[in-house]
Amino acid sequence: MMRLLQYQGIPLWRNVVFLQFTLQIVSAVLVVSFLTIVFTNLFREIDQREIPFGFSFLDRSTGIPIGETLIDYTPEDSYRYTLFVAFLNTVKVAFVGVVFATIVGIIVGVARLSPNWLVNRLALVYIDVFRNIPLLVQLLFWFFIVLALPPIREAYVLGDAFFLSNSGFAMPWVAPQGSFWPWVLVCALGLGAAFYAARVMERRETESGRASHSLLAFLVITFGVGTAAFFAFGGPLDVTMPERGAFERLSGGTQVSGSFLALLIGLVVYTSSFIAEIVRAGIQSVSKGQTEAARSTGLNGTASLRFVIFPQALRVIIPPTISHYLNLTKNSSLAAAIGYPDMVSVATTLTQTAPAVSLIGIVMVSYLGLSLFYALIGNIYNRLIRYKAL
Repeated sequence: MMRLLQYQGIPLWRNVVFLQFTLQIVSAVLVVSFLTIVFTNLFREIDQREIPFGFSFLDRSTGIPIGETLIDYTPEDSYRYTLFVAFLNTVKVAFVGVVFATIVGIIVGVARLSPNWLVNRLALVYIDVFRNIPLLVQLLFWFFIVLALPPIREAYVLGDAFFLSNSGFAMPWVAPQGSFWPWVLVCALGLGAAFYAARVMERRETESGRASHSLLAFLVITFGVGTAAFFAFGGPLDVTMPERGAFERLSGGTQVSGSFLALLIGLVVYTSSFIAEIVRAGIQSVSKGQTEAARSTGLNGTASLRFVIFPQALRVIIPPTISHYLNLTKNSSLAAAIGYPDMVSVATTLTQTAPAVSLIGIVMVSYLGLSLFYALIGNIYNRLIRYKAL
C-alpha cells in the first residue's frame, strides 16, 4: 500500500513534481468551474429577462453618423462596418499616442538626469504634476483649452498652411497618385541594390584596408534611382493644402478634430510622465563603470548615452514601457467624455438600436486583441534579448 503512495521512492505528499502537477489540475478545474457557473448564470438571466442578444444585427444599416473617420463612411453602412470604423479610430489615437508618448517620455526621462539644475527640476515638476492628476480630469482640461481657441474665422494661421482653431488643427497632407506603387517598387529595388553595393564595398575595404566610401555610394545609388523613378513615372504623391471655402469651412489637406487633439494631448502627457520615470530608472540601472569606460575612450556625455548607456538600459526600459503602451490604448476609451468617436463611444451610441450585451462583448474582444498584440511584441523582444544575452 505504501508503494502506491510513492513516486520514485518519495511519498506523494512530499514529492514536489506530484504536488505541482496536482495543484495545476486543481487550479484548472476551479477556473473552468467558475467560468462555467458565471456564463451559465449570465445566459440564464439573459433568457429569463428577455434581454436582446445575438449578432444578427451586424448586417443591418445603422443610420448613425460618425463625425471623424479614417475611411469613407455613411450612415447607411452596416453595424459591422461601423464598428470597424470605430476600431480604426481607436487604433489611430493609440498608434499616434504611443509614438509621441515615447518621444516625450525619453526626452523628459533624460532631462530628469541632466546636471543642469533648471532642466532637472522642470522634468521633475512635469512628471510629478501630470502623473498624479487623474487622466479624465486632464482630458477635460485639454478639451476646454481647445474649446477656448478662436473660431475658424479667426483661426491662428501659419503660412496659409496650418490652421489652429476650436474646430481642431488643419495642415497640408499628401495623397498617393497612380504612379505611387511603381515608384515605390523601383525605389525598393534601388534601395536593395544600394545596400548590396555598400556591403560589397565594406567587405573590400576590410580586405584591402583602403577606404571605399560605402555610405556615399549608398546615398548616390538611392538618390539616383529615386530621381530616375521620379522622371519616369512622375511625382508619386500629390500635396494638398487646406483652404478656406464656403462658410469659412476648410477643405483640402488633413484636419484633426478638437476632440482628437485634446485626447491625444492628454494621453501623451499622462503616459509620457510614466515612461519618463521608466527611462530614468533604466539609465540609472546601468553601472557607472560603463559611463566611465565610455568617457575614457573619448566619447562625450551625449555619445556615451547614445552608444553605450541607452542600448544597455533598453533591457530594463522596454518591458514596462510596453505595459504603458497597453495602458494608453485602454485609457483611450475615455474618449467618450470629450466626444471623440472611438469604439466605446460609438458602441454606446449603437446600443440604442442594437443589443447592448453583444456590442460591449465585441468591444471587449477588440481591446483584448490589442492587448494580446502588445503582449506578443513584448514576448518577441524578451526572446531576442535573451538569446543575445546567451
